[in-house]
Amino acid sequence: MSKNTSDAPCNGISVVDFSTMISGPFAGQMIADLGADVIKIEPKHGDPLRAMHPQHNGLPAFFQQINRSKRSISLDLKSAEGLKTARDLALKADVLIENFRPEVMGRLGLSYDDLKTGNPGLIYASISGFGPDGPYTNRPAYDHVIQGMCGVMDQFADFSNDKKPVPIRNTIADKLTSTTLAQGILAALLARERNGGTGQAITVSLLDAYSAIMLPDLLINHTFQTEGAETIRNINMYHPIETLDSHVIGHIQTDSQFKGICELAGREELLQDNRFKDAWARLSNIEAMWAELEIGTSKQKTADVVAMAAEKSVPLSAVNSIEDFFNDPHVQHCKTYYDIEDPEFGAIRNISYPVRFSESQLKTAKRSPKYNEHKEEILKEIE
Repeated sequence: MSKNTSDAPCNGISVVDFSTMISGPFAGQMIADLGADVIKIEPKHGDPLRAMHPQHNGLPAFFQQINRSKRSISLDLKSAEGLKTARDLALKADVLIENFRPEVMGRLGLSYDDLKTGNPGLIYASISGFGPDGPYTNRPAYDHVIQGMCGVMDQFADFSNDKKPVPIRNTIADKLTSTTLAQGILAALLARERNGGTGQAITVSLLDAYSAIMLPDLLINHTFQTEGAETIRNINMYHPIETLDSHVIGHIQTDSQFKGICELAGREELLQDNRFKDAWARLSNIEAMWAELEIGTSKQKTADVVAMAAEKSVPLSAVNSIEDFFNDPHVQHCKTYYDIEDPEFGAIRNISYPVRFSESQLKTAKRSPKYNEHKEEILKEIE
């Protein structure tokens, strides 16, 4: 593999990133990891994510995880000078990312229609809560709002002791939207290459992106719209079980996997139990299956259970802490995370870009920018 970042897949692509918080910036970081030059345009007081803690020497940890390898310039978009600079940058860019509410960029004179004549190859990528039109288009939306709206929390309530709606305690809707937008940007760049250089506007909403990823699993009782079609109860497939010193979690699908886990748990008699005779029977009685297996695993150490599972080709893992994850030999081998050594901030830990390329080198070795860190060099580039 080449170690020259000039071989990065998006080397030579320029991006102006007007977005703040998570959904837009995380998409910009993905494109930056792929080699693009991403200029983060920040408001007068900086991206609101800069206010989050913990911080080290003024650099917020979460901001670092969402904005690495970018350059930063602060522009006052309420001033004529700031708007002119923003427009000049946009007219030279291959990609523009924004996550304002619909119509905001239009009021600033920075909409796709405002820019496409002067930059016909521009890929104009927009994220919003609910899309560019419709009854909710101007409503504010964060991750929590979308999780509530899409029906997922209500489905998860079946698995809580008090039957209250259960959110995913992670900014999952924002990040799924980011990955969807990054995919759309790359597809639009490919389309531009094939159509003679014409760009286009692409839009992704948190509502649509989260629904597209989360709902396929939950639509099994809503797929067939014919009256009287079969439905099933909501089945909780996720069952961590106790070991002598911790917990493990796995999934049993095939008969051979079930045989293996019964053997490692010392519960071979379960192989003759009609409740678990085949894949559907096991799924229909999944709570009972894991409770029976836990009788055996609770008397064994986690490391022994995991080692035996690997020997018997049973898909199972320890329930790790973050520290356990960092110390896992396979995680370390695969460089699933890495540390940037920065002279000002010391070691900065990052999660790696998840795609491996046989020939291309990614550009992931730079920390996120300090506020307005690159203003002078960026302004010189557009003189």
